Amino acid sequence: MTSEMDVERLTDWLWCLRTPIVQAYAVRQGEGFNLIDTSTPGNERAILEALGGGVTIHDIVLTHGHDDHIGSAAKLVEHTRARVLAPAGEVGFIQGEEAMPPPQFLEWEKPLFERVNPNVPKAPPVHVDVALEEGAMLDWDRPAVVVSAPGHTPGSTALLFEEEKVLVAGDAIASHEGEPMLGVFNSDPPLAVQSFRRLAELDVEVACFGHGDPVRSDARAKLARVAAQHSRSDESVEQP
Repeated sequence: MTSEMDVERLTDWLWCLRTPIVQAYAVRQGEGFNLIDTSTPGNERAILEALGGGVTIHDIVLTHGHDDHIGSAAKLVEHTRARVLAPAGEVGFIQGEEAMPPPQFLEWEKPLFERVNPNVPKAPPVHVDVALEEGAMLDWDRPAVVVSAPGHTPGSTALLFEEEKVLVAGDAIASHEGEPMLGVFNSDPPLAVQSFRRLAELDVEVACFGHGDPVRSDARAKLARVAAQHSRSDESVEQP
């Protein structure tokens, strides 16, 4: 399934690849790019065309194993021979060897899931070349640190560009009407809250998510305000 794709250049080196369902991110690497997530299945050509056609993709980092994030990875590897990197705790899901644990829905999430999920086809499995552990450094033109953020899925991971003060959080964080919020459809909601609070402590100016508009400025303070609303790590999260 191919979706309409818009490209938003957040900086000269970081591009948001947006469809109506999900966002992936492209990071400049020499004359080519690295990708963070790959949108839903069937978007490989849209991604390549958005980046200029015939472009080199060096690495594909998958933040977690949900179909709307790994969807086009296998086809992109076929086209570009890119290397696939993913959290060690997600490798079995991404390679199709294990079943992803289901979300533990909050009441308000159920109708949203029922509306969105039928539009996300099953993603084909893809081989993971490098299993990423907490604290690993990606030696890109702009280096990124792997930050573990479990809860949305067991091994969900974010990338922190420390020098640029940019966080790409996968689905550990989302946004609604410009305000950050806990990501939805979490397999372990209390753990997801803990991970949100940890990410909110990072020194970042810009925060990017799989769902919802990026926070373009003062991200740490905005994330901290949301984190402060949850005084206990097992606290439920209200509808935005």
